Amino acid sequence: MFFRVLVLVLSIIALYLFCHRLRPPHLLETGAALPTTQQAPPSAIVATAAEVQEQRECRVTATAPPTTTQAPPTKQATPLFHPGSLSVNLGETYDYVSQHINSYFSSLTKPGPDVAQPMSSRPETPRTEPSFSLGKGLGSYWSYSPPSVQGFIGSYITPLVPRFRTEPKSASVEADEAASDDAEGKETVQSEDQERARRLLLQREKIVARVSVDNRTRALVQALRRASDVRLYIRRVEDLSLHLLEFPETRSVAVKERVIPCLLRLRQAGDVCLQVAVRQALALLGFTEPVRKRGVRILSIDGGGTRGLLALQTLRRLQEVSGKPVHQLFDYICGVSTGAILGFMLGILQIPLKDCEDLYRTLSSDVFKQNLIVGTVKMSWSHAFYDSQIWEKVLKEKMGSELLIQTARHPHCPKVAAVSTVVNHHPPVKAFVFRNYSLPVRVRSHYRGSCRHRLWEAIRASSAAPGYFQEFALGHDLHQDGGMLINNPTALAIHECQCLWPDVPLQCVVSLGTGRFQTAGTTSASYTSLKTKLSHVISSATDTEEVHTMLDALLPPNTYFRFNPYMSEDVALDESRGEKLEQLQAEGLQYLERNQEKLQRAVSELSRDKSSTQRLSEWLRLRALMFRI
Repeated sequence: MFFRVLVLVLSIIALYLFCHRLRPPHLLETGAALPTTQQAPPSAIVATAAEVQEQRECRVTATAPPTTTQAPPTKQATPLFHPGSLSVNLGETYDYVSQHINSYFSSLTKPGPDVAQPMSSRPETPRTEPSFSLGKGLGSYWSYSPPSVQGFIGSYITPLVPRFRTEPKSASVEADEAASDDAEGKETVQSEDQERARRLLLQREKIVARVSVDNRTRALVQALRRASDVRLYIRRVEDLSLHLLEFPETRSVAVKERVIPCLLRLRQAGDVCLQVAVRQALALLGFTEPVRKRGVRILSIDGGGTRGLLALQTLRRLQEVSGKPVHQLFDYICGVSTGAILGFMLGILQIPLKDCEDLYRTLSSDVFKQNLIVGTVKMSWSHAFYDSQIWEKVLKEKMGSELLIQTARHPHCPKVAAVSTVVNHHPPVKAFVFRNYSLPVRVRSHYRGSCRHRLWEAIRASSAAPGYFQEFALGHDLHQDGGMLINNPTALAIHECQCLWPDVPLQCVVSLGTGRFQTAGTTSASYTSLKTKLSHVISSATDTEEVHTMLDALLPPNTYFRFNPYMSEDVALDESRGEKLEQLQAEGLQYLERNQEKLQRAVSELSRDKSSTQRLSEWLRLRALMFRI
């Protein structure tokens, strides 16, 4: 900054010296001589310097300059442009030069006889601000200077001060900008305060809503305890069930209010409607009934399309040997895709095996029926060869729109689950379990799931095989066939049973496959086709025997039984030709004949009853829970 000011001062001094050498044209016409350093006496110079000094002092003290002229000094004063003044008194030198230039150029604006008067004898006129500045003084000289001077100023003086503003910003503009900045700052602060207040309000509303929901839960429990009539009991239990369906997170509050002992006591009543309502409420609260036999009995059914007829044959043989329906042989049934269909028909709907097989064939013939050209066109834009709308319509008619948890109203309904794959969340894809039960409070499964969906929705999601049917959107999830991730759900079923009955051992695990086929041919050791690569990927993703191998080695002897017949040819998942299905069933019967002894051992394990000690222990535990205060 000091260097810039120094350059500016030197430039002004050079301009002043140059101006004394070049006289303006109108001065030449009047005949006035421009004083030079050789012609002018020292007294004139000193007088001029004294006048400038008086003007500067008057400006500082805000007083008028004296009217009397001072006498010239007896000796010569310090030269006007002394180097010491420039180097030491930089500010005073700048003021001195500017005042001198102002006094000189003020005569140029008044043409006439006053112009020829000496500068020392000109009367001073009071001014509110100095007339000389980089914008105004040079501008005045510019209008009276010859072209040579204008070129000198434009080529030499102007590049020296490129960053100097010509005129200061007005106070009104500065005030407006300051006001706008203040307004913007206030608006920003106000918006931040509003956003913070909105967040606090939302948080407060959530807290208030949660508190109100918890209070409503406590009020429903208290109202249930105060009821005295059977109809009133049924109404209060139904209200509690609806509340738990809408707000499942309030289960812990209801359990802390000891609603389970109250419901267990109500279940002892002889009214059937009250017992049905109580069973659903207990299922929503996560209460699990004790197993009916010595341990947990699990049925797992693989996916495989129409090849599920092989699993139906095995189930028919189990039922014939045991003399009991499937829903009484097992405590837990889990299936994928076609296995989920069989599990729902046998466990929840409890359809007889003969009717179940006929219904299964009808479903296969109605759904897996498509023109090749139409299917190819649909495959190109919807990634589904078959009509998904027809499939949904059939499921709604055959399965119904009952909620999964509502199936707990049936007294002999086992725990049933269907597995799908959620594909719209971040990888990796996750399995989803459609349950007709709720896990106990503070017990979490490794797999996501819900009991608040309808029966047909669970089947539709579990059977949405890529290329066959469109994926199924349910809530915020996009479901596809569960066989994409878990085509053999036996391990998942064991995990779910450990969550439901943590202290009960496994009694029998029956796993049913839908046929396996092994090709005899081998491919080249150096090259495989794209079709072969895709076939290997699909077969590895839908492989079921790896899970079987691990479980067979880990589970205790005479606990795990796997039935998966061999097929003479690879039957497609959507096979609907009658001759092919008859051939498939014939091969299944041959497999069961060869494994008759294994089938007998499985039935024997499924039929083992509880010991007297186990029955007494469970009765005492239930009584203690029922009368807990």
